Amino acid sequence: MARTRMRKTLLVVGFGTVIGLGLLRMTSNDRWDTTMLESSSHALLAPFQSGLAYVTGQGEAMGQAVINYRQVKEENEALRQENGELRRENGLLRQYQLENLRMKEMLAFKEEKGGNYQMVAARVIGRETSTWFRSLTLDRGSADGIAKDMVVINNDGLIGHVTSVSPHSCQVLLIIDREAPVPSMIQMTREPGIVEAKGDNSGLLQMLHLRRDAPVQQDQLIVSSGLGSLYPKGLRIGYVVAVEPEPNGLTKQATLRPAVDFQRLEEVFIVQKVLRQEGE
Repeated sequence: MARTRMRKTLLVVGFGTVIGLGLLRMTSNDRWDTTMLESSSHALLAPFQSGLAYVTGQGEAMGQAVINYRQVKEENEALRQENGELRRENGLLRQYQLENLRMKEMLAFKEEKGGNYQMVAARVIGRETSTWFRSLTLDRGSADGIAKDMVVINNDGLIGHVTSVSPHSCQVLLIIDREAPVPSMIQMTREPGIVEAKGDNSGLLQMLHLRRDAPVQQDQLIVSSGLGSLYPKGLRIGYVVAVEPEPNGLTKQATLRPAVDFQRLEEVFIVQKVLRQEGE
């Protein structure tokens, strides 16, 4: 009951305040002087008028703050989406630029070597999932004229050879596999040897059976010798990074950094026919 009476009292006071303020505003706007009753009413209702104005102002400010918050939130979400779209487009553009650069390099290589090799371009569509993968799958097969033992190269050098073929794809064994030794020689001195993968999964190669007194130095280029029936002569294989004696004490071996970056292969050439050996 007490609470009900309090509510009624507050309602009456509030209603009276609003009515009083309204009458004061209506009667005082058009006159310069005021009556004593009006002055007394002004003095009595001024605190209520001030409080009401404060509450109204705070309410308007809170309402505006809510509206501003929603607008800012919507703008942030729109900017976030726009930023994501721009980053995606920028990534695609960078990818297209790199692909275009690779295509230009491959086209230049094909034009340069057109008199040496009959080649077909291929894309890497699969690779062995190991620390240093040793085989690739290409998107060319027997339907494209690809056959077993064809050599795979790019503008950096020798990659490997085809080991199996299906109508629309083929498998390539890389020269960084221990099962793919390459007859080779030092380009400058013509010193012969055999290049194969090192057995430590480092991704490096090693050139074996070099004469003990053979002049072998760092950064010398190693190329295929053309011996055997698989790899053409003069294809870049790698560069000497270290030399050490072999366990037999009669020969030595060199550690090589491959000329090809096997981790980033995306497009290659398959040599269908050797028209002329390098250097001829």
